[in-house]
Amino acid sequence: MKKITVLCPFKTKDNELLSLEHHYIKQLKSIKLSIIENKSFGENVKEEEKWLEAKLDSFPKNNIFLLREKGKNFNSLDFEKFIYSCDQELVLVFSGAVGFSEDFLSKFTQSISLSPLTFPHKLARLLLIEQIYRSACINSSHPYHN
Repeated sequence: MKKITVLCPFKTKDNELLSLEHHYIKQLKSIKLSIIENKSFGENVKEEEKWLEAKLDSFPKNNIFLLREKGKNFNSLDFEKFIYSCDQELVLVFSGAVGFSEDFLSKFTQSISLSPLTFPHKLARLLLIEQIYRSACINSSHPYHN
């Protein structure tokens, strides 16, 4: 089973968005999706990145991808190929409100973008979860994507 971990240095408290997230997550059959979140660090980037680095320490660096505007763009079919091409657990990392520091970016150089548009974190998280679900559907030839 494919494993994906999403690190969020923020929590989603909106029950409607959480309901949609759970809707997609419970339908995942071929992907074990884990979301690790923490309360927001506000503008304290050092503490946020300290928390992220502690969580990332147990994962192979080559499977860690930062979610950022300047990351690699995919369409849904290419995103599915990306997800299923990773041999080990894939780790997708959100930043907090201020973004990643240059120092952090130098330690974790792989990044992807969900869109050239900018979204609030809680919506970006839902979009990511939906795209992971869509990828699983594409991979299993489920008609959801068509």
